[in-house]
Parts: sequence; C-alpha cells; structure tokens
Amino acid sequence: MTPRKNLTEYRRKRDFRITAEPSGEAEKPRTTSKRVRGTDEPILQFVIQKHAASHLHYDLRLEMGGTMKSWAVPKGPSLDPAMKRLAMEVEDHPIEYNKFEGTIPKGQYGGGTVMIWDRGFYLPDDSADADQEATLLRGHEAGELKITLSGERLRGSYALVRMKRPGKPQWLLLKHRDDYASPGSDITQAETTSITTGRTMEEIAEGKPPRKQKRAAKPPGSSGGPPPKNKSGDADDQRPHQISSTASDMSLSPMLASVGSAIPTDPGWTFEPKYDGIRVLAVGSPAQTQLLTRNGNDKARQFPEIVQAVKKLVAQNGGPVILDGGIVALSSEGEILRFQVLQQRMHVTDPNSISTHSKNSPAALIAFDLLLDGDEILPNLPWSDRRKQLERILRKRTSSQIRLGESIPNDGSAMLERAREAGWEGVIAKRMDSSYIFGARSRHWMKLKVDFRQEFVVGGYTEPRNSREHLGALLLGYFTGDRFIYAGHAGGGFTHAGLKDMRRRLDALAVQTSPFDQAPKTNEKAHWVRPEVVVEVKFNEWTSDGKLRQPVFLGVRDDKSARQVGREQKSVQEEPRKPDRKRKSVSLKAIDSPVADEAPNDDSGDTSQKPARSAARSKKLISGAANSIVHQLEEIEAARGGGLVDLGSGQLKVTSLKKVYFPKPRHTKGAVLRYYAAMAAYILPVLDDRPLVLRRHPEGIDGTPFFQQKPPNEVPPSVRVEPIDTEEGPQPRMVGGDLETLLYLAQIGCISMDPWQSRVQSIDEADYTILDLDPQPGATFKQVIEVALAVREELSALQITGVPKTSGSRGIHVVIPLPKGSGYDTAVILAQLIATQVAGAHPEIATIERKVDRRPKGSVYVDYLQNIRGKSVACAYSVRAKPGALVSAPLDWSEITPALELGDFTIETMPSRVSETGDLWGPAMKRRNSLRAIGLGSKKTK
Repeated sequence: MTPRKNLTEYRRKRDFRITAEPSGEAEKPRTTSKRVRGTDEPILQFVIQKHAASHLHYDLRLEMGGTMKSWAVPKGPSLDPAMKRLAMEVEDHPIEYNKFEGTIPKGQYGGGTVMIWDRGFYLPDDSADADQEATLLRGHEAGELKITLSGERLRGSYALVRMKRPGKPQWLLLKHRDDYASPGSDITQAETTSITTGRTMEEIAEGKPPRKQKRAAKPPGSSGGPPPKNKSGDADDQRPHQISSTASDMSLSPMLASVGSAIPTDPGWTFEPKYDGIRVLAVGSPAQTQLLTRNGNDKARQFPEIVQAVKKLVAQNGGPVILDGGIVALSSEGEILRFQVLQQRMHVTDPNSISTHSKNSPAALIAFDLLLDGDEILPNLPWSDRRKQLERILRKRTSSQIRLGESIPNDGSAMLERAREAGWEGVIAKRMDSSYIFGARSRHWMKLKVDFRQEFVVGGYTEPRNSREHLGALLLGYFTGDRFIYAGHAGGGFTHAGLKDMRRRLDALAVQTSPFDQAPKTNEKAHWVRPEVVVEVKFNEWTSDGKLRQPVFLGVRDDKSARQVGREQKSVQEEPRKPDRKRKSVSLKAIDSPVADEAPNDDSGDTSQKPARSAARSKKLISGAANSIVHQLEEIEAARGGGLVDLGSGQLKVTSLKKVYFPKPRHTKGAVLRYYAAMAAYILPVLDDRPLVLRRHPEGIDGTPFFQQKPPNEVPPSVRVEPIDTEEGPQPRMVGGDLETLLYLAQIGCISMDPWQSRVQSIDEADYTILDLDPQPGATFKQVIEVALAVREELSALQITGVPKTSGSRGIHVVIPLPKGSGYDTAVILAQLIATQVAGAHPEIATIERKVDRRPKGSVYVDYLQNIRGKSVACAYSVRAKPGALVSAPLDWSEITPALELGDFTIETMPSRVSETGDLWGPAMKRRNSLRAIGLGSKKTK
C-alpha cells in the first residue's frame, strides 16, 4: 500500500479547514527523504507527542514505509525494564506530523493540546537485511519490533510486541535492559516540557511563545547516537559535542564490544589487537579538536601531541574527521608500553608537567575506525567500507602520533598468538559487515582476553596470618642460567588439604638462606627452601618490573624438572580442558580479607586494578569490572569500613565491612560482598528475573537472623523491586538479576541468595523442582552421598536428568529442570514421586517422614516440600550462613563419591574452582526434561 493510501483513515477523521494538523497532501516522495550519506539507507525518525485529548496519553510514532506508524500509550514510555506499557495501534500519520505542536480544536478528532515530548531517530536492533526499513516492516507485520531509539529523552533498546486479543491491535511497549535503563524511575513525571519549545502543556494551550529552541538529535548509526548517561542530571551537561555544521549536535559515545569466550571461526570476521590504553573518539574540525573518553571527558589537554596530529590530519583531509581509537604510551623507540605508563598522564593539569610528559613520554592514537570524513557520515556503512576509507586518509598522512590499527581478516588464531607474544591485553573480533551504533554493546564486536599460565619453582613461603594454617604465600621464581629469579608470590588457590600437603613437601627442603638471586622483602617472616618443587600458576600479566600480577596456584607439577623452568616469553593459555575432579582449586582473587594473600612488601604481588572502564550491569559481567569492584571493597574495608562503591552504572553505599560475619575461620561482611562481586558472572543468571526471599543476618551467623518477604522501606532506585501476585494481592518483592541488587542484598545482611523457582514473567510456572537431601541426627555425609546416587538411579529409570549441588550446609540438593509451562503442582508431584521411590527402595538410609520426631535416627530426609509456590532454597553459588562460610556449589555427578568434602566449597575456594571447571550450573539447567513418559502435564497452578 502506498503512503497516500495508508493515510486515508487519518484524513477521513479530520477536517483540515478547522484543524492545523498537517494533511499529508504535501508529503514529498520517498526518493527525496533524508538518507545517510554514501548509502541508500533512509534515516528513520521517531517522535513521541504528549496528547491531552479526552484522556491524557502519549503518542509514539515510528517512520516506516513513508508514513508514521502510530501507537497511543496511555501511561507513556518508561525507562524501567520491569514496566510493560499498553500501546494501542492507531491510524498512520504523515511524516510532517512530527513537527506538529499546538492545540486541536474541540469537536475535532483528538481535540486537545499536543506537545512534542521527544523526537530523534531509530534503527532495528538486529537486521539480517541490508534494507533496515524492510526489516522493520516485516517486524510490524509479524507483531514484534525491536528497535534502538536515539532521542533527546529516550535512548537505547525497546520492544513493541503485539498481543493476540480481539478488537483494535494492542501492543506492549517494553524497555530492554541496557545502559540506558533506569529501574524505578518515571521519566514522564520528570520531563514535563516540550523538547522543541520548552513549553508546558498549559503554556502550549494558552498559545504562549517558545521559551527555548533545541535542535533534534542525530540518528544512531548515522551522525550520532545515544549519549552516555550524565551523572549530574543537568540538561545543559547533556548537550552533544558540536564539531561542524555537517555533524552538529552529534551525541558521541563509542560502540562497545561484548565479551567473547572463543575465537569466531566462521567467515566474515576480522581481528584487531586490543591495546592497553584509553579508548577515545578523536573529534577534529578546523575550529577545535577533542579526545572524548567513554565517559564523555575530553583528554585533549593532557595529550597535546595527539591534538596537533589530529589538526594536521583535518587540514590535509580538507574537512572534519571523527576517529575511533585508543591512546597508548610509547617508548623512546616507538614501542607500545603498558597502561601504567599512560596513567601518569591521564589526570595531569599543570601546563609544565603536560609539556614535559609530551616530550619525554609521548603517546599515540591507534585509529581503528572512521565515523566522519568531511561531510560523509559513515557509521551505517559496513566495517569493511569504513576501513577502506580509514586506510585511504591515513596511509600517506600519518605522523608517529596517529597510527593505523592493524587488522587481520579471517584468522583469529594468528592474531591471538601474536597477542600472546606481544603482551597485548587481548584481541577484538569484528564482523566485517557490521555497522557502527553509537553507545551500543554489540555481539558483532567481541573482545577476547589473553590468559597467562606457566610453571614456576617454589623458593620459600611466608608465615600464615589470622586463622590460616600451614603457610601464607608461596614465593615463586624461575631459572635464568644459574640464577634463580624471584617472580612473585601466590597465596590463593589452596584447599586446606592442599596447604597441609604443600607444607609437608617444603619442610623436607628447608634451608637457612634465600635461594633467590635477590631475596624479596616480605611482610611476614619468610622460610626458605631448596628450589625443587614445581607448581603451575595462572596469572593476569607480567608487570613492567618482571613480577606476576594476581598469580593463582593451580597445582604441583611433579613431571617437571625445576632447572628446566624459565620465564616463558609468551602466553601459554591452553585449550579449555576437562576439569580435574580431584582438585578443588581455589580463589582467583583474595576474598577473605584485604591481606589474605600474605603479600610480600614489594609490588611483585600487586593486586591493584585499573579503574573499571565499563558498566557492569550485564549478566555476563566481565572480569575486569568485577576485579575493580573487589579492589574497591578491599580498600574501603582496609580504611574505614564504609564508603561508596562505583559499579560502573551507579554507586552503592556500603557500611560495616569490617564486621565479622563468620568467626572461625574469620570472614568479614566485606569478604561476603567481595565474593558476590567476584562471582557475579555465575550467580546473576541463576537469580535473573526471580523474586527473592530475604534471610538477613546483619550481625553475622552468631547474631539473631530474621526473615523478610517485602523489601526494606528505603531501597536505592537502581535496585529492582516489582509487584508480585500473592494471596494478599500484589505485593512488592525484590527481584534478582543485576549487580546492584545482588550487592545491596549482601550489604543489608543477606548472606544467602534465596530465589523463587519461577520468574516474574511467568510467576506461576516452576522452572525446576528440588530434592533436598537433609541428614538427620546420627547420619553421616557418606549416607547423603548414597541417597544422592539412589536419586540419580531413579532419575535414570524415569529418563530424566537432575543437576546436583552441595546445599552449603550438611546435605546435597538435586535440582530437576522442568518443561516450559510446568506449574508448581507438577514440581511437587514429580519431587514426591522420586522421593517416595527412593525412600521405598532404601528404607535403611532414606525417609520421607514429615514429622521430625518420627524420622529414623541416622536417616537422610528426602524433602520434596520445598517446591511450594513462594518457598525458596539457597541457589547455586550462594553463600550459606553456616560455620566455615560454605557455598552451595554445583557438582558434576562424577564428583559425588565418598571423597567429596563439603568443606572444600567456601567463599575462599569457589572463585578459582569455577575458573577451572567453568559454569557447571547454567548449561545443565538449560536442558529441560520431558515428563510425558511419566504422565505429568504442565498445567499452571499456584
């Protein structure tokens, strides 16, 4: 249907002799619509108009097929992903309606005041078609639109989903979780004036003149995109950086890469070095030059040599440019140096110091993308086309301060090998057909970090601190000829048994003097040994003075000769290997206390982290952000015990971190928060979208705990709270899945995380059922293991699978994924069926007797009644409020043997265990069972 025919209904309802609304008759042919320069792709507009007709509502309009597809949204748009806004589809409007602000006379259709509340540009989130508008039209026809808005007020990803109901088409408008989401906020209450004239609804109705005039935003993926959030909230601070008449009002925030775990092997990818530097957009025009960081800060003052190089490039190019790249430090030979060198310059403001740094330690911009070339706006072009244009303007015009970033198509293995050899931070993989979307994190770009692992020789150890036994940290070294060189210390990575075994080995090798070429200084007393024990260690990198950063003990290598151990000149990251089920390897990061690694009094074991350079709200929390948060918590506890933690997307106030939560062995409240920060990548998916029951221990495990369903009265706005249907009607409940909520719960004394078995989107559907194997007085853990294996046998007989985990107390949980649509009744019936069979087959060790005083002494209670709606059990990776700071640890069935010890799974050991085993929980829980064979349906009941 043509745009003219699409507007038939719109025109039929209006008398244009009376109303000032545009008729659409003068609409220009689509061939003259505004397009991204250099492409045939139209720049698609959106507008939201606040409309006081018979009922106040907001009209969302999206340009599509030559008209504005339109929806009436009674409650208006939201920044809160938990809010589902009804959107009633109405007739198409002409594109020129985007500029209409005024009053529709009474008696006319829609009579009342209309305000331009927001406007800008938009794109489909994912487009498999080169014609993005065709993608949108298909989505509209199918009843599902996923779009990214770049407006003055609304930014980021949204969805429109059509509901299957009779009558007029009804849709839901949903905000996706991204950096622009703001749980708990109400933007329609906060923003009440026109985006174009600054007038209120009353002033528009009275015909008062405009108070101010703001220019419209530029489109994502064309001449601009969603700017980052401004912490001050000042509207003036959010104005875009202006660079030229062509690209004026461009709101600049770089495109971000997702975290990748494997090298893409399919065709169409290119691979670039990930240098250890400062990500910037170099914005150059004849009038000014800016070096804009991801936070919107201009570093032009700190790096004048790069500014001069950009100015020269602008002059040579004959027009403005925007380069995406990274600032790196250079040696006197022009080699790229570590980030630590660059840090010395980042915040310098004294002109003399800046000049000295510029001359003595010059920096360079490694350019890897081109977004503006004169009057050409490039982001909608494929990466391959942008790359050709970047090469064209840089090949013959660069100075030593602007360098063309390297890129190797279709050979990620080669680039990763070079990253290891050169000591880069990692590799960036990019789809060669990917467009550039400002401010978006895309799976079309992935970052792959390099991992380091090699053997070292033990030359000594330090005395343990606090409750730790046997030894504190290993003192590590390697051989260069006859010299034994100190490399650093490793205190993390041991089980209690491992510490005892290592001390036994070292006692037999004791000597009186240091075997190292230069003996390290240590905080605790050092004991020296003959350098014969070889250990395998994983670490983040070599520091500039030849020491290990964040080393973690992985195990003893009896098959290696000590004299053959030297410093390896490249990373030795191995292919992912099957976990060693006998080894309970432990922490990647000292969780127990800020001094848990027993660090020597030098920087060899430096555990400081670079400031987090990205928000950490996504479910797959990157290790860099987690390490930054852990480091902040360490510093706050070591100082005063309370303060603000920067989470990337906001701040969280923490208090009383020095308070002892677990007296023996000693673990503080701070240790619990550090554990959850370090394990966020694993536990957040387990909690995602699930209501939480609060079991609070504000004074630690020896204090009086209390149980709480509703959230506290004053909850930070970034913490997720949603209404949940209960017998008393809708009641507010905390909902898991984001870092702020997780750490806030730990801050208010929730040692364990206790989610429902259903998600808020399907609150009456249980995703799994649980069998809690609880040993009664007189029962041994060996009997628990026997019952667990009996449960597995029964599961096998029923042809269904279960996932085991330690309870974090004295027993084992077996969790059985259910088919989609299963009600809580199915969860209870299936668990009861299995429990009854197991207890009947093994009456000597298992029971389902509900009354405690009637249970046989020494039996294991197979509890199937934890599956009632609203009940909860501590989830996988959760800490338990039990002596020893035990954790509910996911297991492989091969680990359930008499050798299994619950004490091996603690807040100290779990982070490094998952680095070895990977996530044993998430993938297993995705394999849902079919219950048809045993006659259980999926009726949803409460």
